[in-house]
Amino acid sequence: MTPSIEVKPKSLSRDQLIVEQLGAELMIYDQKRNHAFCLNQKAALVFQYCDGKTTVAGLAARLTQTLGEPVDEKVVQFALQSLSQDGLLEPLDVAPVVTAGMTRREVMQKIGVRAAVALPLVTTLLVATPKAHASGGGNPWHHKYSQ
Repeated sequence: MTPSIEVKPKSLSRDQLIVEQLGAELMIYDQKRNHAFCLNQKAALVFQYCDGKTTVAGLAARLTQTLGEPVDEKVVQFALQSLSQDGLLEPLDVAPVVTAGMTRREVMQKIGVRAAVALPLVTTLLVATPKAHASGGGNPWHHKYSQ
């Protein structure tokens, strides 16, 4: 396993992804997997800075400069772990910062942040397939609650 300090993460090719900036957040649609993701500001910056040349320490330094507040390498590693688990980065060989089943409080304690808003967050969104739209089922809320 490679020490995380030497890792130089790289985002997936933009050919596969549709990326849209929405204020400080980033919306990403993976065309091949039909998955959509919403990244908060910190996760979005980490994703954008993953060029395959910048180390974890370099990413933390860039985030610190961009945000005007100190960003610890553990926060960057957490963002990388989240982005990697969602398949938005080329495969990484790093030890996970947090393990499955940890509570939000445990994650914040391990990473060393005081507020949940300081954590990089990647949210996976459900995307209906074209087949589901064509099924003619219409809006299920309309049928249930419109009477």
